Order: sequence, then structure tokens, then C-alpha cells
Amino acid sequence: MKIKPDRQRPEPIPPPDALSLSEWYRGDLGRYLSGRIAEVMDGVLATCFGYYALYLGCAEPAATIMRGNRVKRLFLLGQEPVAGADGVPVMDARIDFAALPIASDSSDLVVLAHALSQTHHPHALLREAHRVLIPDGKLVIVDFNPVSLWGLRHLFQSWLDDAPWAGHYYTARRLKDWASLLGFELLQHRRSGHILPLGFSALIRRSRLFSKFSGRWLDFSGAVNVLVFEKTTIPLTPVRSRRWVSPRLLGPRVARPSVGRDMKYDRK
Repeated sequence: MKIKPDRQRPEPIPPPDALSLSEWYRGDLGRYLSGRIAEVMDGVLATCFGYYALYLGCAEPAATIMRGNRVKRLFLLGQEPVAGADGVPVMDARIDFAALPIASDSSDLVVLAHALSQTHHPHALLREAHRVLIPDGKLVIVDFNPVSLWGLRHLFQSWLDDAPWAGHYYTARRLKDWASLLGFELLQHRRSGHILPLGFSALIRRSRLFSKFSGRWLDFSGAVNVLVFEKTTIPLTPVRSRRWVSPRLLGPRVARPSVGRDMKYDRK
């Protein structure tokens, strides 16, 4: 399988009345889902250490999802300026996912939170993530799972501009294929958010039993996939040129022993 080059298409501009993903995460269902994702991310981030971490994607759940971060410096990067409840910008910088303004081999951790489903250049984003990661750095992909009830609703409402049904849902198998072609090794694949895709407050409060049953017997139906990869590197061993190596199959000749000379069996 080969990664096809991304088509140079401009990022879509949602209409003014469209619901963004960050605004959706401020609702009841969004807050519940971010809490379930954070429970999975706490175990993932507990094994990630280093100096610099990059968070790319949806801004609103960043504080909840990255609460277990142990990397010294965390930078929040997005494609649109998002302000919090107090009017202060949540993101540190507004960037283009297809061309990250980050030095190569400089980041210990990269988290893509719904970044792949919200861009027309997923292959370019993965290549940029591979470029900025140090050897043995960690890549974490958090995105919606199409093999679930959420994916079924997305199938019928993907034509809408409202989040979270807008965008493209990629299967975990496809993401694993793309990452393996770039040299990533899969470490973990977990699913989170076993809840019906309905934003009723009463249903969300009473969803504990359904979540427990679905998480145990229908784990594949989680709303969100959490994939953890590691950037693998193959050390290069220099090989000496054969022109300077003289092959020698046999060692130097050894003198015949003096004992037994001129005997019958020694005559030629």
C-alpha cells in the first residue's frame, strides 16, 4: 500500500452558524466524552517524558486530555483561533498542518486530537509529525471511530457542517497502514467513549450501565480510537568496500615435519 500525495485543496471555511468541534466539546456530551478520553490518556502520558510536546487539533478538550502530561513544555497548535470562556486564546499559535513551523527531530511527543479528520491533508500531517519527532518519539492519534454507533450517525449526517459529524472518520486499520509506511511502530490501540451519540442530559447521566456493558462486551464500538505509535529508527552500520579487502580462504603454508621423512609412505 502506498500513500497517495495529498491534493492541494484549500481548507473549508465553515458557515458562520456552523457548530465547531471546540464548541461541541463544551456541551454535556462533549464534556462526558473528553473525560472518558482523559482516563485513557492518563495511562498513555504516564510513559511519555522529554522536553517538548506538541498538541495539534481541537483546542477545547486539550486541558482535560493532557492533564497527565509529564513533558516539560507543551505547545497547543491549531488551524483556527479559539478563545476560552474568559476571552483568552486557548491555542499558543495558529499554523498550517501541512507545513509545521517546527524544527526536525525536536519534539518528544506529538498528539493529534481530531486533527486528521478536520484536514484535507492527512498524509502531509502524518509526514510532518514524523519529521518533527525525535527517534523513539511518541505519536498519539485521538480521533472518532467509524466502526461504532457514532460512525453510523456520521454516515447519515456527514453532509452537515455541524460538529462532530462534519469531517472524515478514518478507520484504525487505515491509520495503522499509513503510520507503518512512515516508519511508526504501533504500541497501543484503545477505544474510549462507550456511549450513545445522543446529547440528552438525562441519558448521559444514566449511561453508566450501558457504558460498562459496551466497554466489556462491545469494546470495538467505542466512540474514539486512541492509537499510540513510536518512531522507529534503523541504525546504519558502515560496510567496508570490497576493493580493499583481499579474500583469503587458506592460511600460509606450513613446513612438513622432519619426523618420518624418507619413509615408505612419504615417498612420492
